[in-house]
Amino acid sequence: MAGAPDDGQKTEEPTQRKLDEARKRGDVPTSREAGAAMSVLALLVLAGGLGPGLSQGLLAAFLPLVENPADFVLTTPADALRVLWWVAGGVGMVLLPLAGLLLAAGALGALGQGSIVVSGDRIQPKLSRLSPLAGFKRLFSLKNLVEFLKGLAKVTAIGACVAVVVGKELGQAEAMVLSDPALLPAWMGEVAVDLLLAVLMAVLAIAVLDLVWQYVSWRRNQRMSLQELKEEFRQSEGDPHLKARIKQLRRDRARNRMFAELPTATVVVTNPTHFAVALRYDLTRAAAPVCVAKGMDLVALRIREKATEHNVPLVENPPLARALHKSVEIGEEVAPEHYMAVAEVVSYVLSLKAKTTVA
Repeated sequence: MAGAPDDGQKTEEPTQRKLDEARKRGDVPTSREAGAAMSVLALLVLAGGLGPGLSQGLLAAFLPLVENPADFVLTTPADALRVLWWVAGGVGMVLLPLAGLLLAAGALGALGQGSIVVSGDRIQPKLSRLSPLAGFKRLFSLKNLVEFLKGLAKVTAIGACVAVVVGKELGQAEAMVLSDPALLPAWMGEVAVDLLLAVLMAVLAIAVLDLVWQYVSWRRNQRMSLQELKEEFRQSEGDPHLKARIKQLRRDRARNRMFAELPTATVVVTNPTHFAVALRYDLTRAAAPVCVAKGMDLVALRIREKATEHNVPLVENPPLARALHKSVEIGEEVAPEHYMAVAEVVSYVLSLKAKTTVA
């Protein structure tokens, strides 16, 4: 029929089950810009706090090579390799805190988004990734366009930060040529901190916008068609036989609870064979008699047997038994229209108990 909605169109918001399954597959909204922002923050901390210590460490690592070059004999390739390993080891030990800081920053950026999901589905080879047509579509997709714009924005923002921060220091750079060389590292450290701070602000702004875009894009990709919604609903409903079994188990549990409450009943009103309704009259627990058990036929028979076993009186009143069975549920108080008839039955039972006690 013309104009009918296409079930293949994914226009419906995803269900929680669809979102949970996507997360299990490792399909979660993530922003690489958040990790980049955390790395810049780590560099800022490094330049502001750890920079002088790293500089001294690097100087100490290279100082023997500069002060006493004659101590390092390079007559064979093995000698050169040994010196290289010595220098690399010294530099590596100095830069180890830097590597640890950058690694922690990247991990923190991922954890902050809740995007660390272990899933084998993401690393399984897929033939669709080798399709030239699919690759062509990905090349000119909206996602790649956004990535290009993000890259352009980062280059522009970082270039602007360099122009503003470094341009402001160019005049002072000329003066530093004539100043004490010992002041140069401190000045360069200050410029580096100012530059990294400006870059951090720019990258943070881009990261926030990217996080919003990634989440909106992820939600849109998780949308479902009407057919998918129907299929998921059918699956969630489950097998009809299983549903029937579950209902039966619930009925059995309810019946067991009912028979457990039966000994507390005051009286059982019977049909006498087709209906049985057990009532409890206890003013400390309820203002009116409460139904603790009811049933028909075989269940009514079990109620009568259980009542006899626990010395609960049986009173035959077919009209009242049918009316109570129809109008009151287990655990509910008797309806007001039945107060008079129930009161007569309860009074009769209590009088019998009183006579038995006196006798």
